[in-house]
Amino acid sequence: MLMTFSVSAQNNDPTKPLSAGGFSSISKAEASTKAELVLESIIHGFEVHTAVINGQVLKVGDFIRQYELVAVNNTSVVLRSAEKRLKLSVFSRVVVKSK
Repeated sequence: MLMTFSVSAQNNDPTKPLSAGGFSSISKAEASTKAELVLESIIHGFEVHTAVINGQVLKVGDFIRQYELVAVNNTSVVLRSAEKRLKLSVFSRVVVKSK
């Protein structure tokens, strides 16, 4: 079993801290069926920086699907697989460019 946060950027205040009540258990098969990877939060600790991607809390070196988390920056993370490199940014789906 994989422990994840149940977070939706569309329904929750992104500045509200995550609570223990937000945990849910899902299988690895269920987690891998999600179509896209969404960076929901970045948490900077004293020594360990973590990212919440599709509800899963990850630190550098952890994997989500075939991607390894290789860097956690202030507003983005870098994931790498054998085939490609991805950069995910916080709120990239919510931000709309103004004209």
